Amino acid sequence: MNNKHEDSGEKGGKWLLTFNDMVTLLLTFLVLVLSLSETDKSKLSEVSQSIRAVFNINIPKIKKGDISVFTPFVIPRRGESTEFENKKRKLAEFINKAIGGPEGTMDARVIKEGISVTIGEKLLFETGMAEIEEKNRPALKVLCPILKKTFCPIRIEGHTDDVPISNMRFLSNWELSTARAISVVKYFISQGGILPERLSTAGYADSKPLFPNVSDHNRELNRRVEVLLILNKNDGGLDNG
Repeated sequence: MNNKHEDSGEKGGKWLLTFNDMVTLLLTFLVLVLSLSETDKSKLSEVSQSIRAVFNINIPKIKKGDISVFTPFVIPRRGESTEFENKKRKLAEFINKAIGGPEGTMDARVIKEGISVTIGEKLLFETGMAEIEEKNRPALKVLCPILKKTFCPIRIEGHTDDVPISNMRFLSNWELSTARAISVVKYFISQGGILPERLSTAGYADSKPLFPNVSDHNRELNRRVEVLLILNKNDGGLDNG
């Protein structure tokens, strides 16, 4: 009889091993789900305390800032990003020294794609017009030798303010901004000797203002052409020659 009772006790206790394995798997699954989703810290804290109460498991209380969710990442090569940004910054400084010009009328700045040279409307066009007159060509003329020493793609963007335009030639600011970009491209090809395959155009009308169109001054700054030098990490922008 005693042997039977001992066997029953051993068999009855074996289910605990299976139960513990199940709890471990559930907790592992919970951690996996949390790592792949956005975490609600308050709800997670409630779940934690419920598990503590039901299974008498010693899970530390979750404090604010303790939770970190898995996020994929890529480790850049040491110094790669910084070196590229430095190249862009130096190129922008080089262009700014070359073009000079009053502040706000023509300047180069670093952007995500590379370098953007902003040319104010007054340096190129009469109001509502897209033809570059002889007196307005020096602004582009100074850029040509710089662009010829680069080997990256160049995109010319036309921008306007939010004041509607409607004349015999342009039905909207979209047509005006595009026509101005095309005029600049034609000049770079015919007068600057820039290879046509390096150039492209885009007209954005008033969809990408530099400043809110809330004053005449801001609108004047938004009326511009931008010459974008599109760089990548495999080149520094300037031709070695």
